[in-house]
Order: sequence, then structure tokens, then C-alpha cells
Amino acid sequence: MSKDVWDDIGRAVTGAADTVSRKASEIVETTRLKNQIYSLERGIRRDYEALGKIVYDRYTEEGFTEKRFEELCEEIARKEILIDQYEGEIEERRKEG
Repeated sequence: MSKDVWDDIGRAVTGAADTVSRKASEIVETTRLKNQIYSLERGIRRDYEALGKIVYDRYTEEGFTEKRFEELCEEIARKEILIDQYEGEIEERRKEG
């Protein structure tokens, strides 16, 4: 084979390697950004939960009575009662079994 053919093959291989390298870098960067987004979204969910806990605590401790908050707090309280009942049932079944 002539030197020109080897030069052409070398350029093609180098070009392909550069393309693969560039694509891999893009994928790594995209993945890094998606992970940052996911982390921030998780942080926002935790912040919402903390905010909700503060509102609920004010409702139970201080009688905070804004209507929209009151309805949600009553629903949370109802669910807590059900959880306590279910945990009691589980405990009874453990004792029987």
C-alpha cells in the first residue's frame, strides 16, 4: 500500500477517535448535569417536607387556623391515627403469632 493510503487511514482513525472522545465528553457532562438537577430536586422535596412539618407543628401546638393549612393538617392527623391503629394491629398479630 502506498503512503497516501496509510495517511488517509490514519486521518480517518484519528478523526473517529476524536469524535468518540468528544461524544464521550458530552455524555459525561450531560450525566453530571442531570445528577446535579436530581440532587437539587431532592433538596427541594426535602425543603417542602420541612416547610410542611413547620406548618403542621404550628397547627398542632398553636392552633394555627388558616383554612387551607387546617384542612391539610386535619388530613395528616387522620393519617397519623390510622398509622397508629395499623401499627397496633401489627403488634397484636405478632403477639398472637
